[in-house]
Amino acid sequence: MNKELLELKLEIDSVIIGERVKGGIFRPCQNTIPSSTIEGALKHYFGIEVPAVGFFEENTYKFDEFTYSVKDKFFNISKMPIITTYLRPISEKIKAKVYIPFYKGDNLKDKLKNTEFQLGALKSKGFGKSKIVEVKEIESEIKQGILKVKVFEGEAEYFGIERISPIYGYLFQPDSFSIGGTYKRALFPGSLVKTPEVLLKEVTYYDE
Repeated sequence: MNKELLELKLEIDSVIIGERVKGGIFRPCQNTIPSSTIEGALKHYFGIEVPAVGFFEENTYKFDEFTYSVKDKFFNISKMPIITTYLRPISEKIKAKVYIPFYKGDNLKDKLKNTEFQLGALKSKGFGKSKIVEVKEIESEIKQGILKVKVFEGEAEYFGIERISPIYGYLFQPDSFSIGGTYKRALFPGSLVKTPEVLLKEVTYYDE
């Protein structure tokens, strides 16, 4: 059995997709593209509201650190410096892939190809500059294995994901006005699932 998906290939300069933490001066960066992040970017820049999820391709990036200060606008002073990790390219660009459930008759392929947008945090500092260099329709075989993406639980069915031994976490989902929002349960990497092979870290037929 195969699942039809729209595959977006991205080239990115450098990017920060931070883990949400309370307090502290060190903020870690993820090496995957959660549904919350890519869906928010597609909505903000293109007005598109669709399920989506992605990941960075291995051996195209490495971790580095960036230090910045949060400014208190009222007092016009900088607070304690914050260190965040970020991803930067090993060579020219970080390469990433994003997947959207494919629906015949939509025009996403033409709307998104060769477009540019910004992804993740600290966009004002120049992070997250991304270009969609290729958009194509693919068919990916459904296999059992270890999930490598973070996808909202409520959107799993759109990708043909069947849970076997799930690992859950939470992703922030903004409201329709992008003012507030709520945390929604999501499937996290390491879950044992049946899903399109492109979303798997490895294929396995043993219950782990």
